[in-house]
Amino acid sequence: MRVRNSTLALIAIGAIAPLKAEAQAPVHTPPADAVQPAGEPAAGGVRKFEPAYFARFNPVTAQDMVRQLPGFSIDNGNGVRGFGAAAGNVLIDGQRPSTKATSISDELGRIPAGDVLRIELIGASAAGDIDVRGYTELANVVLKPSTGVQASSTYNATLVDVGDRAGARIGGTRAWKTSDLGIRLNVQGTHSPNRSETDITNTAADGTLTSTRQEYSEQQLGELLVNGSLNWAATARDTVSLTGRIMGRTYVRDFGSTRRGPTGAPIQFQTDDYTEKDIIYLDLGGDWEHKFSPETSIKLISVNAFTSWRPQEFFEVFSPTGARTSATAINTDNTKGEHVLRGVLTQRLGPTDTLEAGLEYAYNYRNSARTRSDSTGAGPFTPTLFPGADVHEDRWEAFVTNTWRASPQLTLELGFNYEGSTITSESAGLSREQKLTYPKPRAVATWTPTKEDQFRVSVERKVGQLDFSQFASSVQLTENTDLAGNLTLHPEQIWDSSLQWKRTIGQRGSVALTLFYAQADDVLDFIPIRVTSGTCPSRPNAADCVFTGFGNIGDGRQWRGRLEATLPLDNVGVKGGRLKLFGEATDTEVTDPVTGDKRQNSDELSYNWNIDFRQDLPELKLAWGGDYTGAGNYENYRIDQIDYGSYGPGDLDLFIETTAVKGVTIRLAVDNLGDQPARNDRRFFTPNRFPGGVYTSREYREAKQGPFYQLSVSGSF
Repeated sequence: MRVRNSTLALIAIGAIAPLKAEAQAPVHTPPADAVQPAGEPAAGGVRKFEPAYFARFNPVTAQDMVRQLPGFSIDNGNGVRGFGAAAGNVLIDGQRPSTKATSISDELGRIPAGDVLRIELIGASAAGDIDVRGYTELANVVLKPSTGVQASSTYNATLVDVGDRAGARIGGTRAWKTSDLGIRLNVQGTHSPNRSETDITNTAADGTLTSTRQEYSEQQLGELLVNGSLNWAATARDTVSLTGRIMGRTYVRDFGSTRRGPTGAPIQFQTDDYTEKDIIYLDLGGDWEHKFSPETSIKLISVNAFTSWRPQEFFEVFSPTGARTSATAINTDNTKGEHVLRGVLTQRLGPTDTLEAGLEYAYNYRNSARTRSDSTGAGPFTPTLFPGADVHEDRWEAFVTNTWRASPQLTLELGFNYEGSTITSESAGLSREQKLTYPKPRAVATWTPTKEDQFRVSVERKVGQLDFSQFASSVQLTENTDLAGNLTLHPEQIWDSSLQWKRTIGQRGSVALTLFYAQADDVLDFIPIRVTSGTCPSRPNAADCVFTGFGNIGDGRQWRGRLEATLPLDNVGVKGGRLKLFGEATDTEVTDPVTGDKRQNSDELSYNWNIDFRQDLPELKLAWGGDYTGAGNYENYRIDQIDYGSYGPGDLDLFIETTAVKGVTIRLAVDNLGDQPARNDRRFFTPNRFPGGVYTSREYREAKQGPFYQLSVSGSF
């Protein structure tokens, strides 16, 4: 019934649109005074980058080209709710692909560089009838027109060595295009190995060594992906787009560990076999746009996704003599899906004023059926209560957005969305229904006082996306941690504000500084989940009566600063050189639900940074470079432990590539050359961190994966 009502509402939107008889509705054309060639920044306008600009980078696909735009980073969309809010900052012929399952980066990776006419960087004040959606700048990949049938292909093959384990990825894209029809078909196969080794030290509260442990984990991932898209200009006023994906996967993980006592003698062995079977991804999206006139259009969008997978896990513990002391078997059957129907009416109120309004309906679900059985010694397996959860959500949203180019220097974007949803969850015979509503206003102002400088200020209320897996209990057998399910979860709401200054430096450079402040309601973090039966109401903080789970812990705040820069190095003697800098620092504050003290959000990095260098030597048909990444600390606050995570030095990536073979790019790369360690310092409390609990032990983990070596060959024809 909800789908039918939404469909009728969308038809009504189209019915009220004025029907103007025009011979042909033109595609997006930015204001004439805004279009500028590369190297001549417009005042908030459009900078055009022709293929010659990218020649030094030897691009094979459109993705290779967009990555080299000065001061621009691809945003594949964020984790907020709704199709419209999750859109990224890259357009293809002025349109966003009608899919959520496939990122815009993947879409660009299937477009041959030879099919690109040019790429535009569109500033907010030049957006015209393009949906800016709060971004300062959009990249628009404009494809070459065609009068006859044209075909093009790209291919790529990569060999990977990870700790003496070989992997490979091979794929190709074939594209056909006429004046009114475009078809792309992509096939890719992947075999990806991974191995990590972890050293663990366990100590008592006073620092006395109690044991050590060495772990290894080997993973094998296989994928076969078939992806296709179709774009059809059915009439002078109607365009139809379809996207589809089918992918099968296999995933196997083998785990083993040896625990030793203080003297070094083995005291315990563990093994874990984890396999995911019957993994299938199916996606189908599409849209139809009808232009009543150059000023008025309507667009209907449908997105459909389905995923199925069946994890099976068998965990065993052995004594030093090899006798099994315990075992656990878990079998799960998971399905999840999403269906979205969205309608948008776009009305140009004038050459500098655009109004959008529409409705969106979505149905999301995740069903999980699970069994668990445990064995002591060599005895029989006994079923243990470990239920999954079924979660379903019906969501609708009405929205209106007005983008007004008040002057060549100032653009204002005002929007208001109103969302309503019903979330139904069921687990272990318990069920809960929540009816939620959220107003989501948005205001963005972009001011471009000079051709080089741009300022942007925004205030927006966002609603986060729920992870339906958190409604059910889960367990990490190899780390001996578990989480209780929570049927009362509801989305986090955030008042998000930002201020950005961006300056263009010549043709190839830019620098941007952005400050963020967010105030959140119903922050999602770890909370105590209490047992309400038996004697637990009289002893709520006992170890067997309170467990860790995900939940809403109240209000929180976040401060964040980000610096991004692209700096050409020709003027300092490095011909063809380019340096990219990125740095971000974050500080958060929430109230701990156990102690009542102020602390950081769980799992929030304090800072991260990256330095990326590339030098192109066209006369040698050669390019080389690399990048180095660093990251700060993060913390996780469970009920019975606090985890302090960090990363050591060593994430250095290097590459060299050549185009000495005509039409082919050969690239040799090594990632994580310094074998950066991932560290986790776990502090345990008995019975937990509630008053009366005491710090009793510590576990320090340091994991390494080793360098990744890659040899890739790619090209197009």
